Amino acid sequence: APEKNLNLMIECYHRLREVNPTAKFVFVGDGPDRARLEREHPNFIFVGKRTGTSLAEYYASADLFVFASVTETYGNVAMEAMASGLVVLCYDYAAAREHIVDGVNGFLAPLRKEKEFRARFEELLLRRREWPQISAAARATTEKLSWENVVAKYEQTLLELGAKKNA
Repeated sequence: APEKNLNLMIECYHRLREVNPTAKFVFVGDGPDRARLEREHPNFIFVGKRTGTSLAEYYASADLFVFASVTETYGNVAMEAMASGLVVLCYDYAAAREHIVDGVNGFLAPLRKEKEFRARFEELLLRRREWPQISAAARATTEKLSWENVVAKYEQTLLELGAKKNA
């Protein structure tokens, strides 16, 4: 869909191909722009909607997750990519803002700033030797996202807010 900002991701892919000519662009998912994209980019791999083990296999076979969407409510896909140990580049909002430490466990660009997104992609490419550490940090981040930890953090926040209100 247009709000996923696919053209920016495609630009990043073309830049990646300059550095790594064997890189592949895999689209997982479906939407109103798929037919047009398939016509315009016959060398891309379109696999349609995937769930469960099939989706996990696509994440597991990737190295990068470049996600330029400007309309995420939470951003499960970014967390799924991090949980799969991918190097992630997203806009700085939603789940990415909450969980990515820029340059440590992923990369962030200011929301809707395409020039900065491209610059962050360039940095990501320059830091190729660090990808194993960034990948491991991404995975470690998501391992802390159990429901028990989320509820405990929420409870702690409420307690802190209550303490401030009563102070």
